Amino acid sequence: MSLPSYQLSVTDAFNGGVVTVYDGTRIDNMRFSRVLDDIGLLAITFPYSDALTTIFTLDSLIDVMRSSPLTGNLQTEDVYLTRLVHHFREGDEEKFIVGAVSLNHLLARRLIDPVDDPAAAGGYSTKTGPSDDVLIAYAREQCGDLCATTARQFPNFTVAASLSVGGAIGRRLRYDNLLQVFQDVCNQSNTALMDFEIRRMTGNVLRLFVAPIGTDKTKTRNYPGAAFVELNPLRGNLSDPSLLFDRKQEQNYVYALAAGPGESRIVTRVNGGGVGDSPFNRIEFTTDVRNAERGAASTVVTSANSALYDKQAKQEFTFKPTGTEPGGTYRLDYDLGDIVTCTFANESFDLRIRGVEITLSPDNEEIEITVAPV
Repeated sequence: MSLPSYQLSVTDAFNGGVVTVYDGTRIDNMRFSRVLDDIGLLAITFPYSDALTTIFTLDSLIDVMRSSPLTGNLQTEDVYLTRLVHHFREGDEEKFIVGAVSLNHLLARRLIDPVDDPAAAGGYSTKTGPSDDVLIAYAREQCGDLCATTARQFPNFTVAASLSVGGAIGRRLRYDNLLQVFQDVCNQSNTALMDFEIRRMTGNVLRLFVAPIGTDKTKTRNYPGAAFVELNPLRGNLSDPSLLFDRKQEQNYVYALAAGPGESRIVTRVNGGGVGDSPFNRIEFTTDVRNAERGAASTVVTSANSALYDKQAKQEFTFKPTGTEPGGTYRLDYDLGDIVTCTFANESFDLRIRGVEITLSPDNEEIEITVAPV
């Protein structure tokens, strides 16, 4: 079977103009990852030429395109910002390596500075409401169109309007990393499914979207009336499956310690999942949420659920797809963010596609999929 076609397009960060376009034959090796609610990575190895040092400059935008298994047309996998170049000699050959990070890295470049929140009080930036409303407000104030500090605004950067469909949360923050805040909110078990991604719209115009990504393609939801994706060794689309349950570090009952001195300190108790899985499985711990204002119950519960998420039992399922098995083809049957059903060892469970990593060489393409419980 022939390899998919690849193409790279490089865009200047300052003026948004296309600098050059490469097809896959001009690349020695490439590895890239798409990661849900996180930062994807890109590494490309070229035969050296003097032009490469002027093409790949700091934060030049690299579109990685791959042919669609459905139409055969090129479609964008992801867009990356150049952050590393390495020129070296290997034997008689000169090589040039480019390293880049996905556009979500922009969120990691900002902190929550209360100065840029017009409603900040007591040295904190405080927000409550649907999770997508909260995240969009933070982004607009800390790096977007509502940012009071001009130097902190990313140029040609916009934030899409909120759908207001996320679960209710509260946050009271100061100097927290913006990306970490986004990840914590999207990982909370008490919120509706919520994700985020930054996309290149045209040129160097970028836009942040906060909304659920992917489709529920599980057998649980769709059988028998609609099509579903089931990865199963018996269906020939699940290779080298590995299922791990690790509960050694599990903690599932939290005492959220809020404001107040000594015995007057407010304590909120929140029960997580798995407490009743055995007669001995209630495992208690504390989390400090003293930065929550008195009466801000949503902020306390949000922080408690975030702590429970971090301490939950670990379930890990891995497999090695070629990406082309019938019923298990990447970008045809499933994509990043989709929820699919996996069946293995008499167990069936629904998992979400959390990451895709592709390694490309002149005569081979390898695809690695990362999944996690919903």
